[in-house]
Amino acid sequence: MKAAGKPAFFDGVKFDWCLAARRTRNLPKARVGRECFDADKVGSRIVLRHWRAGDRFQASGMKLPVKLQDLFVNGKVPQAERHALIVAETASGEIFWVERLRIAERFKVSGTTNRCLQWHWKRL
Repeated sequence: MKAAGKPAFFDGVKFDWCLAARRTRNLPKARVGRECFDADKVGSRIVLRHWRAGDRFQASGMKLPVKLQDLFVNGKVPQAERHALIVAETASGEIFWVERLRIAERFKVSGTTNRCLQWHWKRL
């Protein structure tokens, strides 16, 4: 069963999303513009914003959070583009997604996930 929400728009990007029960065979295949998160860890409120100096993020596969600035430098994201990238955070302020980067380690779908947040975005 899926529950879809109304599309959201933020700074020229359209976000569509739905909640679904976790069934491994029903998870969409990975591709640009689509991610799946553990919905219960994300929570019921998402804040979209731009990167700010000092933001920290623990990308999937990393043991500890690091500054987004360092991830941008290591990923060769041009300085002129960094402030235009969108960041999604939980109601408590924890970043779970950064445009053009991997999802956050704590929010990835795992064997204990009950509900998935299926997230689609497209620059308009």
